[in-house]
Amino acid sequence: MIRITVPLVPPSVNHYAKHTRSGRHYVTSEAKSFKEAVAIFAGGQTLTASRYSVSISVYLGKGQRGDIDNFLKCVLDGMVEARVIHSDSAVTRLTVEKFRDEKNPRTEITVYPL
Repeated sequence: MIRITVPLVPPSVNHYAKHTRSGRHYVTSEAKSFKEAVAIFAGGQTLTASRYSVSISVYLGKGQRGDIDNFLKCVLDGMVEARVIHSDSAVTRLTVEKFRDEKNPRTEITVYPL
């Protein structure tokens, strides 16, 4: 099992990628920063399994908001890029919770092998 606490709230899927007028798309700096933070706070931990169970708890700070389902992409992609898991397609069980902690916004991630 791996537990990671990232002292940030993930950007919504609406702020994950943007599109240019020429039709190209790019990942926003906000999303890149969150994914880099996942790698830093994972500290090189890796879990090797064919399937994973992931639990994500997002603690919103004062004035922050977001739909619970819009936080997932950045968290899962960040775990893959940090090599915590080998692929988000291998996640077969996913639990997501949203809370409010005005003084300590964060994202807590727990990954179990299945």
